[in-house]
Amino acid sequence: MKLNIFKEKVKMRRYPKYDELTEKMHSEFTVDEETDRKHRAGCVWGVLGYDASKEDIKHWAEVYGVNYEICMKYKSFWRNLHENSIRR
Repeated sequence: MKLNIFKEKVKMRRYPKYDELTEKMHSEFTVDEETDRKHRAGCVWGVLGYDASKEDIKHWAEVYGVNYEICMKYKSFWRNLHENSIRR
């Protein structure tokens, strides 16, 4: 419902064109490739936990578009972040 109201206001030119707004929003939320890989690896660890088998890690790494080596590279980062968040 709210999206329809927004589209109507766009038609009335109260707001910038819908495409221009989404392009600006997307450009503000881009990250570099290494950060993207780090976050994808974090998703793998979030799904599996830190005691997962190599086969499971490989499977979920493929699902999230990274490889086993990337997941292992960031394992300690995500584990430390998780443990520190629990302590608070």
